[in-house]
Amino acid sequence: MHDGLEGLRYAAFNVVSVMMGTGYANADYNSWGPFSAGLFFIIMFIGGCTGSTSCGIKVFRFQVLWASLGQHFNRSVYPNGIFVPCFNGRPIGDGVVVAVQSFFFLYTCSFAGLAIALNMTGLDDLTALSGAATAISNIGSGLDEIIGPAGTFQPLNDPAKCILSFGMLLGRLELLTAMVLFILRFWRV
Repeated sequence: MHDGLEGLRYAAFNVVSVMMGTGYANADYNSWGPFSAGLFFIIMFIGGCTGSTSCGIKVFRFQVLWASLGQHFNRSVYPNGIFVPCFNGRPIGDGVVVAVQSFFFLYTCSFAGLAIALNMTGLDDLTALSGAATAISNIGSGLDEIIGPAGTFQPLNDPAKCILSFGMLLGRLELLTAMVLFILRFWRV
């Protein structure tokens, strides 16, 4: 266990590594307790900023979703009020809000589908959930002894590796781009 500034340095390095998808780890954050494991599980989904090569949902989408939720909350408190979600002082168009909400829905469904498929291959719940999160967010390491920062994906069975590879492609191509490949009209000339 690391204390003081050394502990802060280890924690900061691992948090940045998970959010940016580098796959590096300088300590086994699974051994830091359940709170840290939960925190690392949550930040697996956040990712970097828009325009970065990191995967995950991206901070901009969270900001748009937060502004949209604020608008809906204000409308329920003040039904006759006019509220426009804003980002950096500029109004966010309805098309952007719908696109972000669609992405969140698709991301959540894809994560759940991957986790269920991994669980069906015989993986335990924690390995399946963190494996799905690390695959779709392209993090590099998950949680637990097998695929955590001190482990590797090598002991997983072949079907689980295929599912994880598919999840990595979905996450790397930003879901919507990958989903277009499965639409038959896209392939018609």
